[in-house]
Amino acid sequence: MSATTHVPVASPIQIRVPPELVCLRVNVKNFLEANSHLGVIYDRLVVSACIFAPRNSDDPELRLLIVQRAADETGFPNKWEIPGGSCERNDPSVAHSLGREVFEETSLRLTRFCRKVGESDRWMDGRDNTKWLKLTFEIEVEEVHGLGGQYTKEGYEHVTIKLDPKEHQKYAWATEDEIKQSHPTSGPYPTATESQGEKMLEAFALHREDRNPVPRTPQKDEPHGGKGWPEVREGTL
Repeated sequence: MSATTHVPVASPIQIRVPPELVCLRVNVKNFLEANSHLGVIYDRLVVSACIFAPRNSDDPELRLLIVQRAADETGFPNKWEIPGGSCERNDPSVAHSLGREVFEETSLRLTRFCRKVGESDRWMDGRDNTKWLKLTFEIEVEEVHGLGGQYTKEGYEHVTIKLDPKEHQKYAWATEDEIKQSHPTSGPYPTATESQGEKMLEAFALHREDRNPVPRTPQKDEPHGGKGWPEVREGTL
């Protein structure tokens, strides 16, 4: 069995998933049941993505893609966050959920999961007692990293980002220092929550520690569809 599995999507692009995240290929319902906490089974799952742009000779800074929420959003209007959103019950898998959300919000196409970022976030909505679980991942996208995991030669400035105006109004490639200066009420990119900024900084730290955690070149025996995948019964992280 090869070191990486592929999640099929309704396009020529394959989503590569490292062995430690193979649980993301199960559907949302099974994933939530398998990831209960202290006997609590969560009702909804949120996934979000950290997408980095490369350093280059013209701009040596490592940069993270962030998006600004629409001014008329009910929650956290005009605040900055990383792309992501709620998984739908009819999504084929959790991996597909994040791919769908990233594409809907930025038009970027997920090609590879790099790692999980930080601990899972858990909370209850006091209005209806809905129990939420949120996971954050560093990912690669075809438009920035190419299908082989190599950064595009043109640089992130030439990557086309198409926002959904109902959800977001602007995007930026922020540096680590800019995120450090940003808080919910201050800084160059006021964040939706304090924990959102902390998660971004944790992603920067993990990215620096390990720039190449998963083999980038698919092996000739790697599966490109559902057959041949390792059996996943639990789907736990």
